[in-house]
Amino acid sequence: MMKTGHHYDSNRFAVLMEAANLDAVIAWGGANFHYMTGFQNYFDNPGGSLALVPADPGKPAMALVASWVEEAARASSTIPDLHSYPLWIEIADIKDIRAGTARSQPKPSPRFDLARNMAILADAVTARGLAQGRIGIEMNLVSAHALALLQAKLPNVRFVECSSLFTDLRSIKTEFEIDCIREATRFAEEGLLAVLASPLGGLDTNGLKTIYDAACADRAARLPDAGFLGTRVTASIGADISPTIAGGKRIESGDAVFFDCGVSIHGYGSDTGRTFLFRPPADEERRIMDAVCAGMDAGIELMRPGVAMSEIFHAGQNAVRAAGLPWYTRGHIGHTMGLGMAEQAPYLSPVENRLLEPGMVIALETPLYVKGIGGFQVEECFVITQTGYEKLTTLPRDFMTGML
Repeated sequence: MMKTGHHYDSNRFAVLMEAANLDAVIAWGGANFHYMTGFQNYFDNPGGSLALVPADPGKPAMALVASWVEEAARASSTIPDLHSYPLWIEIADIKDIRAGTARSQPKPSPRFDLARNMAILADAVTARGLAQGRIGIEMNLVSAHALALLQAKLPNVRFVECSSLFTDLRSIKTEFEIDCIREATRFAEEGLLAVLASPLGGLDTNGLKTIYDAACADRAARLPDAGFLGTRVTASIGADISPTIAGGKRIESGDAVFFDCGVSIHGYGSDTGRTFLFRPPADEERRIMDAVCAGMDAGIELMRPGVAMSEIFHAGQNAVRAAGLPWYTRGHIGHTMGLGMAEQAPYLSPVENRLLEPGMVIALETPLYVKGIGGFQVEECFVITQTGYEKLTTLPRDFMTGML
């Protein structure tokens, strides 16, 4: 397995750790574990992927993974102090089998021993002189049982919620990360255009996703080194605006189709979307889409360093209202992008006063779901530069025409 070149900004990490008065952080699996270690873990169960990263660069970071993925982790992780633990899986060595020296080894049942993992983590904390310190941990991911086990081993550690620190650390992207999201956006748009180029009459969400997935897989076959890891599709068809993961209503000529999609490249996800029609828009649909696009235009005008995310929110929401939808109210009109394919904080919301900074990757959207007509979506993606932005998405900002 080849290392991707990813590594977090250690200088930015040091500044954030000092500001939070933390002695170390624990990345509790998921995207933050991937971000801090460089390894995307296949066995990413709660308590099964842990990284301890001290604030003091003189104290080594430590990661814990299952024995099943240990070799893969060593090949791609940026943390050399790697520990492993056994799973229920039988792992044998062909040399022992051929020599007749294979021996039965006890296995945890039914899966793995969480208490053992907490003991390994606690020992690592103690060995680094942090058993009296303040350690950040992602409380929203840690079960009460796991935290109790850890606190019993480390009674003098003060565990502090630190999800916002990871949000701040990850919000500024490296060139490698930006390149991944840029390529993921190209994949996503190629998949979306392939859907529009296909006969869609009678298809449900499964049918749309099948076409999209096939187009993305074809691109991945042409670009085998791109780092393609998978797709995401969210769609709603017609007047019933509730999206379905699979199945649901089948497309008819009068339906509007809300289509939101993404692709993962080396774990970094794109996020874009459009609304499909199979006929000219009705006057009512035209007015709604024009209002949605007015909100997008107002937000895009503010996409530059130094602008508060809340300012972009109010500009976008107010523009939609001024364009004929005075009741339009959103909780946010966009979000940052990075590892994973879900929305990520910080958000373009009325309560987020962070300023845009060069290196942020932002998805801007002012969608509207209208019962009785359908969903209206235009989502654009931007890299904030030193002087403004680079727009990653390229498709027309309007309805897109499909065929039946």
